[in-house]
Amino acid sequence: MSDGTPKTADQIACTRRLLDVTPDAVLVSNLGVASYVLAGVADRERNFYQWGSMGVTMPVGLGLALVSDEHVTVLEGDGSLLMSLGELTTVAQHNLDNLTVVVWDNETYATTGGQPTRSSAVDFVGVAESCGVHATEVHSTNAFETAYRNAITTDGTSMIVCRVDPVDSDDRPPIDYPAIARRVRDTIADDPIR
Repeated sequence: MSDGTPKTADQIACTRRLLDVTPDAVLVSNLGVASYVLAGVADRERNFYQWGSMGVTMPVGLGLALVSDEHVTVLEGDGSLLMSLGELTTVAQHNLDNLTVVVWDNETYATTGGQPTRSSAVDFVGVAESCGVHATEVHSTNAFETAYRNAITTDGTSMIVCRVDPVDSDDRPPIDYPAIARRVRDTIADDPIR
């Protein structure tokens, strides 16, 4: 019997809330659904959409956080993280105050047809913490906002695993990916190159 408590958060609402909390953050979004949702909520110059690059969202976010004082939030997918769990050791090694990782865990490879991932068999929080990254898991939109507010004020890098239902967004980011990389670079650079 259900007690009426949501078992998953709303990815679109959570994306809106993180933008409300950190409107100036650089957001690095995983290819596919994370980027579709972000583009639908707010296409902005600080969105670094990934495409054709599964497994590199966290390294791109880490690189941006290393070279900038800007707050960087990575919007990772469960399938992408499963491809590259070892990245958490590098994130922990740097333990940057200006980096937050959000993992949208919908237990599917939603962009490629909804095939199931093995995320239900993986304790992402336990893996992150054993690598040295503070992590928490949430199952509701309100809990996500609270966890995100805590993460951005905690010393070092934090990771939030947010359980969400698969989303089928019709929105798409701009498809000129070199231009997207340039606009992010120019937005955060001290001396933009045109």
